[in-house]
Amino acid sequence: MSDSDDDWFNKDEDELVENLQQQLKQKVVNETREERIDFCDRPDSYLQQLSFDDPQDAKSPGRFTTAEFAKALKMTALEMFLYLMSGPRNLFKDQILSNDSHKRVVQYVQILSILCQLELGGFDDQFLSGFATQSALFEHIKRVALKVFESSSKYSLDDETQLLLRGFKNLLIRAHRMGKLQPYGYDLIENFKTLISSCQIPQLLEHPLCVEFVKDLQVLPSVVYVKNEIYPNLDQLLRTDTVDTEAKIAPAPNTVDVARYIDWHRQLLCEDFMQPLREYVQRLRSKNNLDELVTQNLLFPQTQLILNPVFKEADRNSLIFMKFVAPHQDEINYLKNVKGGTLLCFTTSFDFDNLILATVAYTSPDMIRQGYRSVEIAKQYNIGNIYNKNLIMFETPVFFEPYLRVHNYLSTCSADNFPMRRYIVEGEVDVRPPAYIRPDIQLTYYNTPFTAAEPPLETKLNQSQRGALGAALRNEFCIIQGPPGTGKTHLSVELVNTLLQNAERLKSGPIVVLTYTNDSLDKFLLKAAQYTDSIVRFGNQSRLPEIEKYNVRLMTEDHLVPPRLKRLWWLVKCEYKEQFERLQTLHADFDGSEPAYLEIQSTREQLQLVAEKINTLRTIFQFHQSRDKALLAMTTSCAARLNFLFRLLESKCFIFEEAAEIAEPHILACLTPYTEHVILIGDHKQLQPHTGNYTQQGLQVSLFERLITNDFPASVLNVQYRMRSCIAELLVPIFYDKLITDDSVQAYPNVPKMAKNMYFVNHTHPEEQMMDLSFINKHEAEELMNFMAHLRHDPSNIVILSPYNAQVEYIKSLLMKKRQNRYLVTSVDSYQGLEANIILLSLVRSNTAGKIGFLGLPNRVCVALSRARWGLYMIGNMETLQQGSSELWGAINAKLLAANAIGPVFPLATESTP
Repeated sequence: MSDSDDDWFNKDEDELVENLQQQLKQKVVNETREERIDFCDRPDSYLQQLSFDDPQDAKSPGRFTTAEFAKALKMTALEMFLYLMSGPRNLFKDQILSNDSHKRVVQYVQILSILCQLELGGFDDQFLSGFATQSALFEHIKRVALKVFESSSKYSLDDETQLLLRGFKNLLIRAHRMGKLQPYGYDLIENFKTLISSCQIPQLLEHPLCVEFVKDLQVLPSVVYVKNEIYPNLDQLLRTDTVDTEAKIAPAPNTVDVARYIDWHRQLLCEDFMQPLREYVQRLRSKNNLDELVTQNLLFPQTQLILNPVFKEADRNSLIFMKFVAPHQDEINYLKNVKGGTLLCFTTSFDFDNLILATVAYTSPDMIRQGYRSVEIAKQYNIGNIYNKNLIMFETPVFFEPYLRVHNYLSTCSADNFPMRRYIVEGEVDVRPPAYIRPDIQLTYYNTPFTAAEPPLETKLNQSQRGALGAALRNEFCIIQGPPGTGKTHLSVELVNTLLQNAERLKSGPIVVLTYTNDSLDKFLLKAAQYTDSIVRFGNQSRLPEIEKYNVRLMTEDHLVPPRLKRLWWLVKCEYKEQFERLQTLHADFDGSEPAYLEIQSTREQLQLVAEKINTLRTIFQFHQSRDKALLAMTTSCAARLNFLFRLLESKCFIFEEAAEIAEPHILACLTPYTEHVILIGDHKQLQPHTGNYTQQGLQVSLFERLITNDFPASVLNVQYRMRSCIAELLVPIFYDKLITDDSVQAYPNVPKMAKNMYFVNHTHPEEQMMDLSFINKHEAEELMNFMAHLRHDPSNIVILSPYNAQVEYIKSLLMKKRQNRYLVTSVDSYQGLEANIILLSLVRSNTAGKIGFLGLPNRVCVALSRARWGLYMIGNMETLQQGSSELWGAINAKLLAANAIGPVFPLATESTP
């Protein structure tokens, strides 16, 4: 859909097609091959594996034989999927007939249950739709149920019948949940209820299977199909009753009802995405200051969607393009920089009578240079023909793809076997050891034996870090809080190093490390690569050449990919093109009628499902590339679409860095029923999760913070190695109860040409508000220019921070004029987790009303004050700050006064300064 590595397997597609055609011409059929499919076969067996391997029943050429079903049931779930789906036969046509044996029906239901448990995006819909149309299967189950529950029957609930009924019941529930169940499916559910309620056999009514049926089928009507509800529609965008909308979101659940807990987070996620978009649409409808929005590249009033004229021969990511009618340089730059996965909104007028939603997809550099960006249409409302019309276009205010992936996971995941429910939902604080690390198991650290109860002494860790390492090894769910500079990443790397040394003994599989930002991910991998090169980095935002070699997109181990998977990839891509061509025919023949419009909508939904299949197959490719690796690493945004990969890998151990910045639903979307070990490392005193809707507080409290607030046990790191003592003292006890400064910082040199290493310049020059509602303070910016001119320091040693993006851009413009743009200027939020020798901090807010916005939030202030190593120099209006938050800024002011570190000008050194 939006992945920049969308067609990474295309390099082999031509060869694949050629081999397929050759194989079909030669009619290569291997009817006797019975060995297990080997995903790592040599390339010279490619054609042999590519053969259909389909001995066929003479009476019904489309049917799998009972022997083939038995063979499939001996395979792993993924092998079964490839075996049954990569050939010419339809798994849902004529596989169950009215006179089929009970054994065959049991096999078939088992197979469907196993395939659906894989939760294969796109294919899952196909499986459940196919299941729901199996009238002969439903009749067979009905007959079995009658025999079981008849009062005079002696029909026993043997293991085979239990397997059949339980599997069928689970398929019914999942088909209902996915909106695929047909009327006769609901009739059968009512039939089950009637049979159970009229049953006169006490031992049968008390049987666990019967109890399970009563429980699960009674709650069935309450389950609602909500997948893709995250996509906005016209009614939602045009609403103005935001208070009512927020009121409809239930309060955070205080029960242990997992299904309610999941749905609450799903609804919260929807509203968090929708509210900023709704507000932006209202602003556009008012038509106020539209020119300013155009200038800021927030609105593009002259765009078009065009169909590739040779779409029948084009690759999937070259079918539909967005272009500007008369592009200027800013618009060309926009095409280059817009992120894949961004959701674009198109309409023909500011009255919003219609709407088209499209996601930005991978686009070849050549097409971008020509002024085109590939898109995939997700939804369209009140508009039939969408091509070559003049359209107004804008992005959704918050990045869409992580919302889509997490929402759809929460829409389809099961409340049964919910990972770590004991701690996440039920609130338990008595933590068990990881299932794969027994407390008494003998581990080694560089050949020195130890146990989880007594972590090794030889590590390069201080006492609090060593205690946290032990807690991480002993507890299946572990929280580690690390204030600024206390070595959270160092601890994470040492923990991974320890687990890797014992991986063979623990049989833990690949360790999954997730961070909030790409910079932090690269920082972690740079250190982890000292201990292993068995690494796969997912995503495409690595900025370090040393890390680039681990990127999954650059791996070329095609021999690891089974030929059946290659064939299915090709078949599904052909299916996509066929569906796309059908959709274009409907567009071309559109007569404006409602039936024609509904058919376009239905066909587009089918196209989306095929696109999901392609994404699923890509993930399976990545599984084969990464399953033998020791370490998988990615950002949480990337992980939001890779839950399926984690399930395929049966990943046990997940380590979340910057966990306090990750919204709770995003952590949930990474875990699977195979998860046995979760380690959250972060600091809830620093930045909270970024949310789109600041009026909704639910997502701003991370799982990390929520559990600590609810007294979940946490290890706390207490020795900091970053800040000079005078800077660290600003943080205690305002933010942290205890923070010990390591002796190593005493070796820091004093900042040259300065009488103080920390200082706050106080002023009263007023702020200015910008059109985008951000703020600048020109006086502060100019003062910092003069201050840097005095310092004349190496630009690599100095970073300029401000909490406001407008101030960041204004300072950058001044530096450009002075041709001094080698200095890094960035926002406070963007600099979490990073450090610099000298920090210059512009606080911006200066007014008589005491309005300080998010400078009243302790988390942001904590980050701003804790980035500097040698020197911290601040400029702001302390009176305004204290008026806005007397408790926070009053305490900071008192610290500054005690240190004689606040005044009207920066304390420049004189010749007499020591």
